[in-house]
Amino acid sequence: MLYASVAQAQLAQNLFIGNPKALALGNAVTADPPGIDSIHFNPAGLARLKGRQFELKGIAGDLSLEAEFTPGPELAYAFEQFPDSLSDPTVNGQKSELSGTSVMLPFFGLTEIPALVAATGGASFEVEDRNMVLATGVFTPMLLGLKREPGDAGVYSGEEVGITRLTYFSPSIGYRISDKLFVGAALNFSYVGVGLNFDMRLPNFTFGAFDTLQDGGCFDQNGDVNSNPLNDIICTGSLSPFQTMAFIEAEFERGLSTTMNVGVLWEVEPWLTLGMTYMSGARDKIDGDVRIEYNSGVQDFINNLAQDTSIVGIVAGALGVDEIGVDETPASMVLEYPQHFSMGASIKVTPRFKTNIDVKWTDTAVWNEWDIKFDEQVQFLGVLGVISDSLNQGTTGGAIGADGLLLPRGYESVWTWAIGFEYQYTDRLAFRLGYEPRGASIPEGKRDLFVPIGETTLYSTGFAFQWSKDTFVDGSLGYVHSEQNIPSNGSTNATSTAIDNFIYNPYAGYNMKTELSVIVGEISIRSTF
Repeated sequence: MLYASVAQAQLAQNLFIGNPKALALGNAVTADPPGIDSIHFNPAGLARLKGRQFELKGIAGDLSLEAEFTPGPELAYAFEQFPDSLSDPTVNGQKSELSGTSVMLPFFGLTEIPALVAATGGASFEVEDRNMVLATGVFTPMLLGLKREPGDAGVYSGEEVGITRLTYFSPSIGYRISDKLFVGAALNFSYVGVGLNFDMRLPNFTFGAFDTLQDGGCFDQNGDVNSNPLNDIICTGSLSPFQTMAFIEAEFERGLSTTMNVGVLWEVEPWLTLGMTYMSGARDKIDGDVRIEYNSGVQDFINNLAQDTSIVGIVAGALGVDEIGVDETPASMVLEYPQHFSMGASIKVTPRFKTNIDVKWTDTAVWNEWDIKFDEQVQFLGVLGVISDSLNQGTTGGAIGADGLLLPRGYESVWTWAIGFEYQYTDRLAFRLGYEPRGASIPEGKRDLFVPIGETTLYSTGFAFQWSKDTFVDGSLGYVHSEQNIPSNGSTNATSTAIDNFIYNPYAGYNMKTELSVIVGEISIRSTF
């Protein structure tokens, strides 16, 4: 539940690096690396830079995410058969929309900001007598933030979500082997932060049957509790399938995560350049804190169960059940940053018209399952773990317990491609277009609202203007679009009605449609000093 949002960073890959040239060319720049940001895209391109240079960049983004929910046939039948005991006004027939932006910031944690904006930069220095260029830069390989209003249908997949990977120091080198062959390498030191606040619910058949049992068996005709050992337990508190069981707040940070980029650039002919880049992955244990505040119905049920003196209470005590209100615990999780490989060609079709083509591979299969550990016992999750184990039919995998969560994801590594066009309109002004179909690394049976990424496409445009002999201004505008249509029982991560699907399936039985749109604007100025 806590970790699922991390995969949204795959959506933001390369979008917020802040380099207008790369964005405008659909990120097809492996063979045509862009200035100081060659550190990220292909460090061999640094060897082309002359003298001492600096680059300042500005980035602004706007993210729109909508979701619609309609009951599938099984859920519609349940609503029809039990109109008094089963209802879901927060989600049934509702639409979810974002209301703002929250991001993870060093020292500040998960923070609401007026807009998704950032300013970064870098510098390079040519060591002429050694045929090499040294450089460092600041950029954001991951940057994503969203906020929903309380009561929105999407809060079960995040009321506030912030994901940041900020590379703050990247010592790099580009080396000229010959006039046509260049190599380069970069070592990236990054801050990693993940923040997530959300309402948790478990719309499982078990709780639906329990809720119906409460309504039908607890009270006599006068409204008094029918006292017996079972009713004395279940008639106090509430475990409805559609209620918010708890509000969870979590923040995880790591100040130092290291990765490495290596690249090669070969100017085969004046009209043809080839490039290749490998970006290493990272496997980091990031530490943080989790706070779980239970709603009153859950509190009453668990507390009554813990105090019961019958055999049921004795069994509950053996499981470690005690009174609950708020659980707070340090926690940790292992965060995988996937490795990436790209190769490309830059072709001058005419003296003024250039085409760039890239083929890329991203190892998103590392997100097969995620493991979250709690330093202290979370009793309510332990109770759910006992229920889950008793019902387990092998439908979804994973595990839930008082000491943590093991969340199945089942993502796939993907090959994608990108293409960019540049037309040199005058000696000082060029126009660019880009297209990048990013594909889908999430199988249809694993789609959800936590990671709303179906088939994703980037469209972009931009310009390059030589302001003076040594000063260049670049600008770009990009648009990313993705849609999902997830039917009831179409995903074990969102809409499954399987009795053993506890982890984490907040819209069980619903048909869900999502539409994601991201607009990104970037501008940079590069000059000498």
